[in-house]
Amino acid sequence: MRKSKSGFTLVEILVAMVILITIIGLATFLYVRAARIRKLISYQNDIASVLNSMATIVADGDRTTTGLKWADDVANPETAAYDLFLYDRSKGETVFYRIAPGMYAGSPSALPTTDTDTTLWQATGNGAVPARNSGQWKSLDLNKKVILGSGSSFRYFNSKNEPVDNVSSETITSVQITLRGLTTDPGLAGRPPIVLQTLVRLRNKLSF
Repeated sequence: MRKSKSGFTLVEILVAMVILITIIGLATFLYVRAARIRKLISYQNDIASVLNSMATIVADGDRTTTGLKWADDVANPETAAYDLFLYDRSKGETVFYRIAPGMYAGSPSALPTTDTDTTLWQATGNGAVPARNSGQWKSLDLNKKVILGSGSSFRYFNSKNEPVDNVSSETITSVQITLRGLTTDPGLAGRPPIVLQTLVRLRNKLSF
């Protein structure tokens, strides 16, 4: 009596291969998707960290400069929406901030508008605004991770919490800082900006 041979038919092998390929494809898709989600989360965290660092330096100062909170006055900027000039009487020092292109050039551009390499610049002096190419200006994003997009600005308010366009005409008691950050990573081009907005009150100015 002949014994029957056991084994897989061609159809069974093909079905098994289709199932295996489907599982591998699904696993690959989920891995790629998870990797992209991780990259987006990292992108958001990196930009938020840089923007927060910028706003903190402006508001609180750093090891060498006075912060907006402790400023005695806010001077009349060249272009109100993109400039912030604050004065510390105790040190006789003026700290300048400027939202301007020029990140890759190493100094702020003459254009007071946001562009593809716009960053937040800082400089100090004794009252006179440093020349744009003087070397006194430094970017607050040394690693060049973030571009400040359209809508990044300084907005000034008086003691009645009314917006002020002409800084020299009224006493400024608070400044609203808006920073809209975009990544410099070309692989994430087109992502919506991360927005940081904070209102800083000058403690040396009383509100009535």
